Amino acid sequence: MTRLSHLRLIQFRAAYNLPVHAAVEHGIFAKYGLEIEVAYTPGSDYLIEALQTGKCEIAHPAADDVVAAVENEPHKNNPEADLFLFMGLHSGLLSLVAAPEYPDVESLREKLLGVDSRRTGFVFLLEKFLRSMGFGPEDYSLVEIGGWEFRYRALLDKKIAATLLTSPFVADALASGCHLLAHGEEILPVYQATCGAARRAWARDHSEILVRYIRAYIAATRWCFDPSNRRACLDLLKNHSGLDGKRAENTLATLLEPDRGLYPDAQLNIPGLAAVLALRAEMDHLKPPLPPAEKYIDLSYYQRALGAR
Repeated sequence: MTRLSHLRLIQFRAAYNLPVHAAVEHGIFAKYGLEIEVAYTPGSDYLIEALQTGKCEIAHPAADDVVAAVENEPHKNNPEADLFLFMGLHSGLLSLVAAPEYPDVESLREKLLGVDSRRTGFVFLLEKFLRSMGFGPEDYSLVEIGGWEFRYRALLDKKIAATLLTSPFVADALASGCHLLAHGEEILPVYQATCGAARRAWARDHSEILVRYIRAYIAATRWCFDPSNRRACLDLLKNHSGLDGKRAENTLATLLEPDRGLYPDAQLNIPGLAAVLALRAEMDHLKPPLPPAEKYIDLSYYQRALGAR
């Protein structure tokens, strides 16, 4: 029997991990000679550190997390810590959700809002939305809480007034009386959210393994889009996200929605990445002139993966 290549993947807990669960449990990773050890991160800072220090070979962070890591001064001259994006997962799949006491955006004035990090990720989407609604920086406060599930718990525990959430946490929050205030695409219609990321040095030394990972992930995503696998996808959502019945059906429909769901071929959204850079600059976290998106990506592995599966 051929020995499987072992990879450590770190990701956030979210329903959009469906292709990973499918690839693990339905033998897709194994078909491509891979054995995947999945770890879950408490937040973006932990994920980036795990990737930079070699605790994990592959990560699924927000594109902005990798941009921030590349621009971080202590790591600029350390090629071993240099990260890059090699594929895209989706454009957001997130919503602004408020606690039961706050039925609309205006009620969030002078309230505490939960974020993963104040320096990276989706915090800039939240702040852009608030600015568009007439809020100034003095009209709200941000508190770092961590990943999706931690912010969800803080929302239900009334520690924060609102936060950005993804499935399955959106449906769970709404079932508890919370309010849906906005979808991510209403804030920024073109955006690259979660991506596949790795260290450049590791990828150069293990290019064949990375190519197999991309091929397996694309195959798993297409497997999820195959109508004949619908029942199996619903079972995966139940087992890994605690969703069943109508909640599972609605979540799967969102994940497979052409305009706002998973990317069927896991291709990086280059205009979406350009929007990430523009938003980071708008929020004074990237100095002009804006670097090209190519600074943060290497599509050669993805292109090789498309060559033969």
